[in-house]
Amino acid sequence: MTPSSKLRAAVIGVGVGWNHIEGYQTHPNCELAAICDVNPAILKERGDRFNIPESRRFTDYHDVLKSDEVDVVSIALPNWLHEPVACEAFAHGKHVLCEKPLATSVEAGRRMIEAARAANKTLMVCYNHRYRPEIVWLKGQIRAGDFGHIYAAKAGWLREGWIPTHGQWFTQKERAGGGALIDLGVHVLDLALWLMGYPRPVAVSGAAFAEFGPRRQKTKPRDIKPANFDVDDMGLGFVRFADGAVLQFESAWASHREPMQDGFYVRLFGSEAGANFYTGAPNGETVVMYKLVNDQPATIVPRLPAGVSGHCIAVHHFVDCVLSGATPESPGEHGLMGLQIIDAIYRSSQEGREVRIEN
Repeated sequence: MTPSSKLRAAVIGVGVGWNHIEGYQTHPNCELAAICDVNPAILKERGDRFNIPESRRFTDYHDVLKSDEVDVVSIALPNWLHEPVACEAFAHGKHVLCEKPLATSVEAGRRMIEAARAANKTLMVCYNHRYRPEIVWLKGQIRAGDFGHIYAAKAGWLREGWIPTHGQWFTQKERAGGGALIDLGVHVLDLALWLMGYPRPVAVSGAAFAEFGPRRQKTKPRDIKPANFDVDDMGLGFVRFADGAVLQFESAWASHREPMQDGFYVRLFGSEAGANFYTGAPNGETVVMYKLVNDQPATIVPRLPAGVSGHCIAVHHFVDCVLSGATPESPGEHGLMGLQIIDAIYRSSQEGREVRIEN
């Protein structure tokens, strides 16, 4: 591209990637050059829905990556394809916005980061929940110093049910990299780390369970053998950081609990203030801040505008970073840290001990 031209983008995987299409189409300095999906029906539906010419619709991602008319790509594919597609994109000189999780393993995540560095290209992980109005507000208060030192946090995403696509790639360790922890847990883990300032983890303990999946419970009726389920349907972790702070988090696809709205939470404990963020708050107060005012407990409930698509904002941020040369707020290294912590939980669960994280 030339300095005066628009950035040309492609979205590979338009099932969940439709949000990325919307993001690129609404950025004033970007144009959507291609969409790609192996499913012709989904490709047609998305192409028709977003008025994308048939000449810009592809079923083979190799053709997209080889194109000289594409500068950046969004990868919204199944987990095990993130690494090979991203590394090929870097080899062809493209910048990459990758859906979470970064990869299926720590080693694969490292290879993606190394490939981006070797090509001198941007690698950003799409953590869309960072752009919720409540999280943006909390981050602003933290940056202003209102929380002091955040020394502890709790985060979680616990579903009563159901297990997604039981027996397909989602529930296969080799292809997904994990279960509830790497699907739901990675979101709340990132939110907690982001609000805490991404401190360096030094030790992790935890446990992972598969209580419902192997018995084909809390899943949609399917003719699938239990042997196809070899991931966790619930996981819990406790993380110690180099600065002395700690984090406790949990995630579950399925559990015996009260029926409730599907929601996730982050609780912060700082030396000057605390906060509770919960998407399922029954009174609609999804974020509340607690502090002392004149030595008396005070509760602050901000009035926030309705949010727009977090994916759309993430895509806009990615485009802006590529155009300006700035480092994105969620670089590949953030995705790698999440993988390191989740991998340590799996190891801790298997070995029954705390696992050290070497950086």
